[in-house]
Amino acid sequence: MNKRIFGLALIALLVGIVVVNIIQDVRENDEIEAAQEEFLTQSQTEEQTSEGLKNGDVPPDFELETLEGASVKLSDYKGKKVILNFWASWCPPCKAEMPHMENYYKTKAKQQNTEILAVNLTNAERGGNVNKKVENFIEEYDLTFTVPLDESGEIGKTYGAFTIPTTYMIDTNGKIHTKIIGPMDEETIEKIVSEMK
Repeated sequence: MNKRIFGLALIALLVGIVVVNIIQDVRENDEIEAAQEEFLTQSQTEEQTSEGLKNGDVPPDFELETLEGASVKLSDYKGKKVILNFWASWCPPCKAEMPHMENYYKTKAKQQNTEILAVNLTNAERGGNVNKKVENFIEEYDLTFTVPLDESGEIGKTYGAFTIPTTYMIDTNGKIHTKIIGPMDEETIEKIVSEMK
């Protein structure tokens, strides 16, 4: 009888050990899976917010000044759709595009939660008093959106604005939606902006 009880107790003990081991294995596997999932989520998030100039990238931040000396920082516009345009006053396609951008800005930008930052490639301007040229251009086209000045040319270089106009459409999450090389008309601007979140 004692042998039988001892045998049953031994079996119960062994079953208990096996069950505990199985539970520990399951827990460890769950922890490993959770850790792997967290790592994947983190790396995907990092990938999604990587800085760069491709669609889905966060464009490099910058801070420039306007003719009036006001400071303009790209990251301050997060939460708005941003049309980031690079231009120069001597550029014929830039001249062709400006009335379209201004008309869009005056009539639809506010309702579409959109801001235009038209960065003048000041270092690429030709001839004498560069600031006067930019000022005259702004007056001639009656521009009411923000015109930051890239006096060193660093921002234009960073953004690869070698052919102008070059425009980056940036969504409310601060990520690039589309890059456009060449002039845009109002219809194109409106269409792209309405596709952006």
